[in-house]
Amino acid sequence: MKRTISALLAVLTLVALFSACGGGSGGGESNESGNTTAVTADAGGETAESTRAMHGVPDALDFDGGEYRILIPILWQGYAYYFFAEELNGDVMNDALFDRQRTVEEALNIKMAKVEVGSIIDVPAAVQKTVLAGEDAYDCALFHCISGISDAASNGYLYNLDTLPHIDMAAEWWNTEQMGVLRLGKKTYYAVNDYMIPCPYLINFNRNMVKDYGLDDPYELTFAGEWLLDDFAEMCRAVSGDADGSGTYDINDRYGVTGSDASLYISFVPGAGQFMTDRDADGKVQMALNTERMVKLVELFAGLMTENCVMYPYNKELNLDTGRLLFELGSLSTAEVMREYDVAIGFLPFPKYDESQDDYHTLDWGGLMAVPLTIGNPELVGAAMELMAYEAENGVIPTYYDTVLSGKMARDENAERVLDILFDTICYEIGGNYFGFAAGFGDLFYTLPRLSLEKKSTDFASWYSAREATAVGVIDKFYTALEASEAE
Repeated sequence: MKRTISALLAVLTLVALFSACGGGSGGGESNESGNTTAVTADAGGETAESTRAMHGVPDALDFDGGEYRILIPILWQGYAYYFFAEELNGDVMNDALFDRQRTVEEALNIKMAKVEVGSIIDVPAAVQKTVLAGEDAYDCALFHCISGISDAASNGYLYNLDTLPHIDMAAEWWNTEQMGVLRLGKKTYYAVNDYMIPCPYLINFNRNMVKDYGLDDPYELTFAGEWLLDDFAEMCRAVSGDADGSGTYDINDRYGVTGSDASLYISFVPGAGQFMTDRDADGKVQMALNTERMVKLVELFAGLMTENCVMYPYNKELNLDTGRLLFELGSLSTAEVMREYDVAIGFLPFPKYDESQDDYHTLDWGGLMAVPLTIGNPELVGAAMELMAYEAENGVIPTYYDTVLSGKMARDENAERVLDILFDTICYEIGGNYFGFAAGFGDLFYTLPRLSLEKKSTDFASWYSAREATAVGVIDKFYTALEASEAE
């Protein structure tokens, strides 16, 4: 699943030679409009029909017009934009989504059906209801990255993807490594493949202020592997100040960093190589947050908050375009909005803890895909999941990178190189994914915004000790339920 933008642009060059539809930012479609023959990403330009053996879905499969029903929370993140298209409309990304769906529908003789619910909590509730009733209502469910993840897995509501026919999890369009990270029991319940477009958070920065204040170029530090927490903090301090001379700090002053949601600050923690949990000798998750590294993170952000370097809580009137803010935390969607700003904007990964950390870590805040236990036709579900991921790898993902990311968001080649880093260093935070909204555990997941920023406190020891027993209890309760469910 990992790939670089440069490699994908090379793929797009090949795809464009065989595509009847072009458009936006030099991108091309992976499918020829008007038929179901998908162009693959190999140098020979072979079609999907001649390379079906790559994904192991037999050519002879015919499901006689059966439905593949996908349950989706339409009001959350990219689900509303980058997963479905109702018709061709000339937009390159939309048409790539439409072509993927049509290709899979015609290859398997099925019909895709999108079942929309309003919010993230409605998906796990719908899955639970249909399973407990023994109904075959949905074939695939697109979950939030946290909400309902633990309960759906531990209570036996999900199908074991290891046994689903026609899926080749060793293929490059499946992220086997991260699916292994998400697997906490004997079975695989959550899928990460190229159908599931990641949603990494990032740091946007005002390139003009970097020059005006004579700061080290964050791009150069990043590409040298030397973009560190201390660099981030020093830059925040260098630009922050009482701009209007009022003697108090408000929206009219200069700040190092802000972010529109408290969750944005969480990405600094795994970014610095600190995760909430690790595994014991038996492979079970255990708490791993009480470390010197976490203490430094808490102290660093409490210090920045106390020194008026952080605008928290967020005020929408202060953004990078005002010229009084150096860093603004956000997602890829916010980067697209910032294209309208007058100042020069750059992208950065979250910084490393120190020079001893080998790689950047980019927490994925995108959703997870699962299959309800009560599906009636595993053959159809497995074939559809495999082909949707395969077609995404060869069409939607290259188009997404070239058109949405490189085309619409990146303003320079440095930004494109950072996008390479972001998507090549995607990781998951198991403590957050499974327990991030659990009482007690959630406070630990949100330590930086709730302790360092809201309370301006450096007392992590007391904060942690008051919540450790509850957090451990949450994990133990999960495993008790999971083991009982998997024993049935």
